[in-house]
Amino acid sequence: MLIVEQGGRGGVADYTGLLAAGLARLGLPVTIATAADHLYPATPGVRVVPVFAYVRGHSRPARLTRRAGLGPVANGLRVLASLPTLVALARRHAVTHMQGWEAPSLGLIATLSLRTAGAVLIYTAHNTFERRSRLDGARILPALSRATIVHAEADRDRVSRPPTVIPHGSYVALADAAPAVDPEQARAALSLPADALVVLLFGVLRPDKGLTDLLDAALTSPEWHVLIAGEDHGGLAGAAERLRSRALAGRVRVLQGFQPIDDVGRLFAAADLVALPYRRASQSGVLHLAYGFARPVVAYPVGGLTEAVLDGVTGWICREASPESLVASLRQAGDAGRIELRRMGEEGRRWAGRAFDWDWIAQRTEAVYVRALVGRGPGGPDVTRGGDRANRGGGDPPPGVEPTAPRR
Repeated sequence: MLIVEQGGRGGVADYTGLLAAGLARLGLPVTIATAADHLYPATPGVRVVPVFAYVRGHSRPARLTRRAGLGPVANGLRVLASLPTLVALARRHAVTHMQGWEAPSLGLIATLSLRTAGAVLIYTAHNTFERRSRLDGARILPALSRATIVHAEADRDRVSRPPTVIPHGSYVALADAAPAVDPEQARAALSLPADALVVLLFGVLRPDKGLTDLLDAALTSPEWHVLIAGEDHGGLAGAAERLRSRALAGRVRVLQGFQPIDDVGRLFAAADLVALPYRRASQSGVLHLAYGFARPVVAYPVGGLTEAVLDGVTGWICREASPESLVASLRQAGDAGRIELRRMGEEGRRWAGRAFDWDWIAQRTEAVYVRALVGRGPGGPDVTRGGDRANRGGGDPPPGVEPTAPRR
């Protein structure tokens, strides 16, 4: 099985590494085609092949290229140059499983190249919406693939052909791989008060990730300090005026840039609550990191987030996607207090480990591969047990887990 993941770092890479490990435990040989400077650890049964190379800004020429605004062009040309290598690799594998594409236009070219070469294509739509492109990958790429996987029931109607719903897997193992950090030491290292409540907004800082909403909510929630960390993709610029607000002086800490896993552990250790005030979402790796590090979450009621948060048990789902509703949820979390927040975080960790088990997810993914290999496309015959129910994505939950609807 060939899994194509371009970036080699970040949320999709974390997902890909854990999925590949789960498939390898089933006895399936797995190859990951990824970036030359990837961060994948060595995993039994998994081979990592560098295919893509990027201008990341680590060298002087690369920094000059990015400062000139030519980084996307240079990286796009490099991806195109890598396609012959990718196609040759796909020809040696039974299934090629694409983990989304950063740029839909490049994804379209790559998918057409792979399809022309005869590859059996599986596409996982980690997001079913586009932030910058007019090309709708969720409509185009499933139509060119043998099967499509999405992570939430909310995404079922957002793709062009009937998908299989397989939930996003747990990040408990990823959190356990990070060094243990004492919360008090983490707060001291980040210059955060030991007795203050801390809410963390982590990940790629895009305008639709709700940073401005969180800062607006913090203005009327003086008991909360805000910790912000991640690569800036326009979110900080959009929140610049609020970040300069005198009312928030001394209550906001910003760490800009990619955060390696050792630093990620420190960030979550310092936090009491993790905020997901996303304006739109399919699913969230940050949510699963929060569960892995035993921290409750507060989320807007969008996309698949409501399917992964047990309201009042593993966190809070806001009544609506607005700063006012976020203030109300922050107030509930503040009233609960740190001891109760820790208990909820532990409950989230236990629940995620059961409900989003990687061995179960690997089995569901293998079933998609089998259907693709025997020629079951949309409308074709189903030769697997469970019939169309399995393709609709419901199926059985992991062993020992009862189907649970979020509590409101």
